[in-house]
Amino acid sequence: MSSAYATDELLVAYLDNQLDPQQRHRLEQRLAGEPALAERLSLLERSSLPFKQAFAPLLDEAPVHRLYSTIPLAVSSPPHAISRRGLIAAAVGFLALGIAGDRAYLQLSQPDDNWRALVAQYMALYTPETLAGFEGSAAQIAAQLQHTGDRLAIALSMPKLVLKGAELKNARVLAYDDRRIAQLTWLDAQYGALALCIIQQPGKPQPAESERRQGMNVVYWSDTRHSFMLIGHNPAVDMARLASQLQRSLAA
Repeated sequence: MSSAYATDELLVAYLDNQLDPQQRHRLEQRLAGEPALAERLSLLERSSLPFKQAFAPLLDEAPVHRLYSTIPLAVSSPPHAISRRGLIAAAVGFLALGIAGDRAYLQLSQPDDNWRALVAQYMALYTPETLAGFEGSAAQIAAQLQHTGDRLAIALSMPKLVLKGAELKNARVLAYDDRRIAQLTWLDAQYGALALCIIQQPGKPQPAESERRQGMNVVYWSDTRHSFMLIGHNPAVDMARLASQLQRSLAA
């Protein structure tokens, strides 16, 4: 986790032209010889996720001094003049610490039918290392599921959410404008981060459909009270199978 955090902070600093010439030269040498690092830079560079709007509410209420004392942030700006570099670093730090009520925010002014696009942009920043630091006990994860389910009026329990080859890491509530999104995240041993996102959206049931977003496979469906979205790097066939399993178990 700390390695992924430091790497993203460095890359965002590079994009924001906040590195001194020597740091910039060293990083450019690494980029020339490390394709994975160059790909990560490209992802961060082309992401249209508006970081400041997305994370500003979280930063306003976060225990900044605790965050700064726990993770050595190399940010020269004061807390109330945080750059995009600081926002990324803080966001990753919040994920690692599980602070601020275990919430993150996606408060963006977008139409309701774009919520999947917003989640995909958010999930595109996840790496396996992002979730590797989560080692919550079964009791802690059960409590997160209870809290998250209560907020969205849906029954969530660990037996319903067992996926072969993937470990359930956490459950949290994201905010989308004035709406809530439940995010359940697994670490798939082979393909990395995998997430089921749920939004309260009454309407007619819709069968599962598939799409591609941000280089990931997505399966989405809805019942009379909620819309669901499963997103990850697993192959499309695998995603369809997992989505079918979750659809059955959550409907039971």
